[in-house]
Amino acid sequence: IAYNISQGYGFNTFGEVVACWAQDIVLIALIFRFSNTKKWITAAVCVGVTLSCVWLLSPYCSPSVLAALQASNIVTMALGSRLPQIILNMRRGNAGVLSVTTCLLNVAGNAARIFTTIVLTGDMLMLGGFLSQGTLNSILLYQSLTTAKQQRTTAAADGTAAAEPAAAADATAAAAAAQPASPAGARKAPDAAAVSGLDGYSS
Repeated sequence: IAYNISQGYGFNTFGEVVACWAQDIVLIALIFRFSNTKKWITAAVCVGVTLSCVWLLSPYCSPSVLAALQASNIVTMALGSRLPQIILNMRRGNAGVLSVTTCLLNVAGNAARIFTTIVLTGDMLMLGGFLSQGTLNSILLYQSLTTAKQQRTTAAADGTAAAEPAAAADATAAAAAAQPASPAGARKAPDAAAVSGLDGYSS
């Protein structure tokens, strides 16, 4: 925010950063609220953050410092979040529960910021940051799409494997039903001469 203001850029070129900054403040407050942090630590952090914001937005902060902080954002975003996630996905062979929709929205957002930066400001420092983030987000999108494809293939293979025993059982049952059943009471009657012979022997 301070870098964009110092460069005299319009609010429409960095408005989303203000929203992200407000969200970060709320997240920090929630962390302190639910982590049972000591009050003096919370107060010290709040004072430090407030003084830092005032200094960054004041004329006493040189443009070179703001430019260096803006450049460090490229490394922070790459090494702090995107690059470790990409390496983790490569090691385990899939993207885990990474959402394709989220990755797609990230790439679309980066594309929009690249376009607006080129058209509205032409700032190469910010453009470099958006290009690096867009590249890493595109890699994550590719990994998430590959994982989704693998999951569909595995599900289809499992469904086929489960259907084969059921089909075999149905075929066996159909074959058994097609065989003619023996009529009830069709047992062969004993020979009359054999019965008479047995009667004479017993006599």
